[in-house]
Amino acid sequence: MLLVRLYRVEDKEVMIMDGNQGYMPGENAIRLLASRKFGVGADRVIIHSEMNGQRSFTVYDAEGYACALTAADRALLGRQADCEVRLTDYFAGKMRQADECELAAAC
Repeated sequence: MLLVRLYRVEDKEVMIMDGNQGYMPGENAIRLLASRKFGVGADRVIIHSEMNGQRSFTVYDAEGYACALTAADRALLGRQADCEVRLTDYFAGKMRQADECELAAAC
């Protein structure tokens, strides 16, 4: 299972996901996750990870496209989540499949 934290900021929903949980989703997986029809639903998805003591952040908009980390995004990192959602292994598998389809199409 994957744990994601949800935050409401003004009229937007922001999802923060720990990329150290063993799975780093790509753009297709983020599109599925951020979808209000098929996924959890979010206006922004932030994936944070740490490697060799260096923290990194990857930010996606609701359409699954990478964008820049903003000051408002950074402010959320120290705040308690409004809600936590546990993604099932089945849904995480669907996210992996979405990314694999993108890789297969690129070859």
